[in-house]
Amino acid sequence: MMATIDIADGGMRVRFSSWERLAVWRDEVVVPPSAIKAVELVEEPLRRTRGGRAGALISGVLKVGYWGLGTGTRQLVSARRGVPGLRIEIDRGLAGLPFDEVLVSVPNAADLVGVLV
Repeated sequence: MMATIDIADGGMRVRFSSWERLAVWRDEVVVPPSAIKAVELVEEPLRRTRGGRAGALISGVLKVGYWGLGTGTRQLVSARRGVPGLRIEIDRGLAGLPFDEVLVSVPNAADLVGVLV
């Protein structure tokens, strides 16, 4: 199982699988459309994390949790090898969330990027 993304009214909801919830400490994340600053299709999301982490890592295969500790840009990550992803830059103040980016692998990332932009 992996995270899923639902789009409604220009906003985004990321739902995490039961085991991912242990690494991200939440069931889901809802980002209102007003808080979405940029959306990018990422072919290899595992390579887009940076800085320290709190979460699960299987080197070269999987990253789930929070990355960017100590960098000034916190990322909520659910990324897998071989699955494209979306990098959504958010305004944490408008979203009321403790991170600046959401980086999520989803098989239909190319279709979703057009809906969120």
